[in-house]
Amino acid sequence: MVTKMATRSGRSIKPEPIGSPTESTGSGTMPPPSQSPSPKKRKLQPHEEYQESVKRGYRETPSLATGSVAGTHSVAPSGARSFVRSHAPSAETWNRRVDDDPEPMFMEMRRRPDLPEDGRHASPSSQNADTTFAQQSFAHPTFTDIGLKQKACNDTLGDLQTLGVSHVAALPELVLVGDQSSGKSSLMSGLARVNLPRSAGVCTRCPLHIRLISSNTDRWSCTVSLQRDYNYRPFPDRKPRTSDVTRANPFPPWVKMSHRDTKPFKTIYNPSEIEEVLRWAQIAILNHDRNYELFIPGEGSVTKGVPLDVAARETDAQFSPNIVALEIKGPGLPDLSFYDLPGVFMSPEKEEDEYVVKVVRNLTLEYIGREKAIIMWALPMNVDSENSISLDIIRKSGAPDRTIGVMTKADQLPPQNIFNWLAMFRGEKQVVGHGFFATSRPPNEDLEEAEKWEQLFFQREVNSLTSWPNEFSEFENRCGVKVLLDYLSSQLGEAFARSLPSIKDMVYTRLKVIERDLDALPELPKNVEHEVKKSLMQFLQQMKNALRDTEFLSEWNTLNSQFQACIFNIKPKCTLKDTETQTIDISSADSDATTPKRPRPSDSTMRNINLAQTPSRRQHQNAATTPVKQEDAPMGGISRSSSVVGGPPRTDLRSSPFARFAVLGRGAMDIKEIRSEILRKKRPGMPRDLVPDEVRETLCMTAVKKWVHPLETYMEKTAELLEKTANAALEESLGGLRRRLIFSECQKQLKQFIARAVALQKGRLDDMYNSEIYQLYMMNDDVFHRYKAQEMEQLKRVRGILRLKAIALIPWDTPVKRLEDMSEDEKTKERKMLDSNIPKLQKDPYDTEIEVAGFVRGYYMMAAARFVEGVAMNVNSNLLRTFRESELESHLDDHFKIFGNADQDLYLRWMDEDNNTAKRRIQLKAEMEKLVKAMHSINDLESSFGRANLNHQNVTIIDDSEMEDAA
Repeated sequence: MVTKMATRSGRSIKPEPIGSPTESTGSGTMPPPSQSPSPKKRKLQPHEEYQESVKRGYRETPSLATGSVAGTHSVAPSGARSFVRSHAPSAETWNRRVDDDPEPMFMEMRRRPDLPEDGRHASPSSQNADTTFAQQSFAHPTFTDIGLKQKACNDTLGDLQTLGVSHVAALPELVLVGDQSSGKSSLMSGLARVNLPRSAGVCTRCPLHIRLISSNTDRWSCTVSLQRDYNYRPFPDRKPRTSDVTRANPFPPWVKMSHRDTKPFKTIYNPSEIEEVLRWAQIAILNHDRNYELFIPGEGSVTKGVPLDVAARETDAQFSPNIVALEIKGPGLPDLSFYDLPGVFMSPEKEEDEYVVKVVRNLTLEYIGREKAIIMWALPMNVDSENSISLDIIRKSGAPDRTIGVMTKADQLPPQNIFNWLAMFRGEKQVVGHGFFATSRPPNEDLEEAEKWEQLFFQREVNSLTSWPNEFSEFENRCGVKVLLDYLSSQLGEAFARSLPSIKDMVYTRLKVIERDLDALPELPKNVEHEVKKSLMQFLQQMKNALRDTEFLSEWNTLNSQFQACIFNIKPKCTLKDTETQTIDISSADSDATTPKRPRPSDSTMRNINLAQTPSRRQHQNAATTPVKQEDAPMGGISRSSSVVGGPPRTDLRSSPFARFAVLGRGAMDIKEIRSEILRKKRPGMPRDLVPDEVRETLCMTAVKKWVHPLETYMEKTAELLEKTANAALEESLGGLRRRLIFSECQKQLKQFIARAVALQKGRLDDMYNSEIYQLYMMNDDVFHRYKAQEMEQLKRVRGILRLKAIALIPWDTPVKRLEDMSEDEKTKERKMLDSNIPKLQKDPYDTEIEVAGFVRGYYMMAAARFVEGVAMNVNSNLLRTFRESELESHLDDHFKIFGNADQDLYLRWMDEDNNTAKRRIQLKAEMEKLVKAMHSINDLESSFGRANLNHQNVTIIDDSEMEDAA
């Protein structure tokens, strides 16, 4: 350690009341500004180092790594405060020496810097083997123009902020915060050198990002854009509540997006237009789901038809975390960018907007919490600083060391509060890392007049109700917006220079990750359009071949046969029962029921047997002796007339999709109910055996109406078969592209086409069905009579057997079998038995009703044959034709442009794996484009000061050509 003494001719140097800070040549440290000042001399705040050094008239070796302006306080990576200056005493120290002081005065203790072999002091960049990239570049002796370096740094930083790369690397940024009515708007106007809206209202309801760029031209311009990082997701039936504001959802009803969406709003060239354009831009931000172009002044329809104040009151959202960005270019502007946040407050105007209080506070917390943010805390001097809500947020975020206090409304300072504010200037109260500045901007003054007024006010040369107190004389170098701008620009440039190596490395690392992610996605064919069209043409041909293939036709024919069997199987069954006595239940052929035991003979039974031999008495007893049977005839009878009309081949419905309809025909008719219906519909005086046509038609239509559900099932299964066949053709022709978006997209389009074609076919079949149930209709009488004769023979056969068994003319256990289940010998034997015994019976009293049942069943069989064949033919000639011919081709061509030309990007998108992959690819490419621009900007910054000075072993240098290859 070396002890430094100030002495000349044995006389000591007395301490200075406001001396220059003692500074180290190497990595020496000093207490942070928050510590109490020394009783002998007060430690100056970081900004005071710069002002004092300027006043003394000297500057040191420039280095943006340790402070681009010598004497400027900076924070080294270790957190220590480092200074670079001459070893000579300051001018003030020399002038204040007293000759009669014999004793030396202790001034400073610091570590001796390591010296090289030649005995010269090492430069700051050579004292550490791990010198940062910023030290390598901006500490180089050739960089003598500090202002030029600051401009280059701030321009590059502004580019990176505009690109939105903060998700990759934390960027230094200036953030202006303050309570409502804290003078932020006036301060912001002074910093931006333009008249911005100062009234409360829309300008306080979303963040602003202002970037100032000094240009060599005389033309002023301002480009306004909308930076959307959040989507608007309002609650469907209510406004947000305070309880909706949570850690996971800090800005309801806004939801974070995966990427930034920037919309150019308007560029203006007249500063007087900026207030109107800015307010309309913020109205557009607050109407997120509406076209932002509607709100462009002079162009959008809303701006032409709705007053600005009305539009501001009628926005969809009360607040937005999305950003209105201003890029202002012009001569004499500082190279600076900063965020202006809405003022925090405690109570809203309306109770229903209570949630906005927490939302604005959360927004302020988010920006202040960014580790590299430099906070500008605006606090008005006409109120008590202890009441600042913003200060509480700054402290809770652990950000006082990163904070610059900006006192506003200095012309409204109450005299009784002078000493409180002096204590803050001196670092005794409300300590912040960068100290305090004072500003004062009169309202309703243009920019130039306000700047002159402020300068005269702090020089106490302006007529004002409250003059600037003399007690603040020692802090004149911290008064005024212009002084604040210089300090902000230097601090931001230094912070960026320190961060540049890590920013560049993180951006480069992220670019490599994106490149790997893109490489991991499926490779696209060289000629994407040709591949898409070729695959689709193969599918269309495969689909046509599949519908002509034996496998499809076999399955469809099987479905047709099952449908036909179902329709014929539900032919209306007739219950042949005319009395409740002597009930004999003969199970149907498709039932597992066993034949019941013969009832015990009674006197009545025996008497009936005897009476069977007495024709004169047989008719009188007939009603009591008629047998009972629920007749269940086969689908196609084999009898003496079976060669005339045949039914479909017998099909087992138990394993078919129509199995649940097998019982629809049971109990459809009953001879007693048929008799009752005849009696109800017959006019008085009509013969007993004359049946009204209405009875026959009603029974026929009732039987036919049961086709509706089997028909629906038939169409469902036909659609399933088509989908299965189409998917198989798709798999065969496009199976190699299964993971591509074109496969799922083609599958989707195919499903839509099939659904539409099936819906049209259902309409056609519904028309056929409605024609069948409209009324009884036949043209081919000969076929009908053949069907009727067959059904009558079957009904009379079963009726006769049961009547003979009931009166014991044949054995009780004589089975009643289906004709198709009987052998030829059995049929012959049964026919002889019936021919010999039926004449012994009296005339059947239900002959008329049985004839009606035969008529209904005969008509049903004729109509069923007509309907089933018509359905199958209609499906084949309409539905299947749409796939065999060109309709499917036309549908796919409309979407995929198989036979025409389309945007190449569309073909590229279809060749992506799937929707998620397509979105992922787009996002990665957009991010890569953004990061490549960021690397170009950083490389331009480096090359503008000499590439040879930037190649450091710890920093990866990426060439522009390499970035182009990566893109």
